Amino acid sequence: MTATPASAPPAPLTRLQRLASWLGGVVTFWYVFTRFPVIGVSALMPLLGAATVNPHPSAAQIFGLLGVALAFHNFAYVFNDVIDLPVDRTEPLRAECPLVQGTVKPRQALAFAGLMLPLAFGLTAWLGGPLRAYLALSAGFVLMASYDVWGKRTRFPPLTDLVQALGWGAYTLYGAAMMPGPFTRLTAVVVAFVIVYILMVNGVHGSLRDLKNDRDCGMRSTALLLGARPRGDGVILSRPLAAYTLVLQASLIALTVFPLATNDLAYPPRARALTAVAVLAITLASLHWLQTAARRSAHRGSLIVAGALHIALVLFGLIALLAGWMAPGLLATMMVTYVAPLLLHREILEAARLKAGRLLAAARARQSPA
Repeated sequence: MTATPASAPPAPLTRLQRLASWLGGVVTFWYVFTRFPVIGVSALMPLLGAATVNPHPSAAQIFGLLGVALAFHNFAYVFNDVIDLPVDRTEPLRAECPLVQGTVKPRQALAFAGLMLPLAFGLTAWLGGPLRAYLALSAGFVLMASYDVWGKRTRFPPLTDLVQALGWGAYTLYGAAMMPGPFTRLTAVVVAFVIVYILMVNGVHGSLRDLKNDRDCGMRSTALLLGARPRGDGVILSRPLAAYTLVLQASLIALTVFPLATNDLAYPPRARALTAVAVLAITLASLHWLQTAARRSAHRGSLIVAGALHIALVLFGLIALLAGWMAPGLLATMMVTYVAPLLLHREILEAARLKAGRLLAAARARQSPA
């Protein structure tokens, strides 16, 4: 009887393979730990604020603002993850978080978040920021920390949603404050847009994404307050929540249209018309995905995907509004820093995959014989 040869042991990894594996682990860690797919939103806000005062900032000013954006983003999300750790431990979507897995201890994460403050203020000093910039940045950090501590833990969650929204608004104002010159009406419009945008992101899409886990953990969110309830794999929407969402969406559209109506951007007629067409097209696309999110509310995964596309497109409308106003370098920086991380956003990638699958299936159906 012939003996079956033992299977050969796996070949040892080469040095290059070990290095590649290590680098992959590092990238994955920081991708999850710092919520990298949404870092583009954080980077965009101070640049938009700066553009309202000085549409032609220097390269040093742009990169300095991006450094502060990195610090503010890391503080906001990592500190929030430490505070919400007991809730995140019961949320499957947060299972890969290093804090949830225990690979990072809360005190280590707090130390990391704390280091972001001297980094942000140090960069502000290096850029020669005026007093108003320090005040706006300080307000942003204080308001964000306040939301992280008390958010979803008060009787009236829209109030803490507003606290967070004001924090992001102050952070956007910081970008304007770093530029020489007075604030303008356009500054007020962009800051107001950011505030309403965060109310939408946190009070609607974020609340619906976390609805079941928030309810089970005794948390209070705007969606729960307005009558939304989990059902099976999805959620049951309510009329008060739908009305709240429509008010926020209408406010975002009005804030986008207002500078065109008043011609605060001083566009010539042709540029003004082209900008209006671009803004209208992006607005219609965002409304499509908002409507899709409502239709797919019975399936949580589809709801999250459609919601992610909606909130991603909304900010494109603001970029399109200011595109002809800004220097090409600033516009290119905005597009790269905003779009590149979104390409790694799981929900958006899933939406692209599903859309491509539907288009391919439709093409095959047309080609098949009757």
